[in-house]
Amino acid sequence: MDITYKLEEPFTYSWSLVLIIIIVMIILVFFYVLILIKPFFYKKIVGVVSEAMLPSLKARYIKKLEKLMSLVESGRINNRDAYTKLSVIIREFIKHASGINVLSLSKEEIKKMNMKELSLLMEEYYPPEFAKNINGDINESIKRTIEVIQKWN
Repeated sequence: MDITYKLEEPFTYSWSLVLIIIIVMIILVFFYVLILIKPFFYKKIVGVVSEAMLPSLKARYIKKLEKLMSLVESGRINNRDAYTKLSVIIREFIKHASGINVLSLSKEEIKKMNMKELSLLMEEYYPPEFAKNINGDINESIKRTIEVIQKWN
C-alpha cells in the first residue's frame, strides 16, 4: 500500500504571520535605539527655555540675586554663604537657560566646557567661598553676575 504525502510549499500558509513578526521586530529595534540615543539629546532638549521665555527667566534670577544682595547688606548672611548661594544661583540659571547641568561640575570642568562667562565667575567665587580669609567683594560679584545674566543669549 502506497502512502502519499502532500507537503505545503514553504511560507505559503502564513505570509501575514511573517509580516507581523517583522513589524514587531522593527518597532522593538526602534524603541531600543530611541532609549540608547535619548541621553545624548536629553541635555540639549530638557530644561532649555525658548527665546520668548528667556527674559522672564532672566528677571526671575536677577530677583534672586537682588534678594541675596539685600541679605548681605542687612548682615543676615555672611560672605562665605553668600558666595555659595551666588554660585548655586548662576549654575541654576545656566542649567535652565542652556540645558547643560553645571550644578555638579567643578571649576576645572566648567573651564573645559568653554563657557567663558561662567568660568570667569567661578574663578571669582572660589577663593572667597573656600578660603579661610575671605577677601572677595560680594556686592561686586553679585553685580557682575547680574551683568552676565542680562547679557545671556
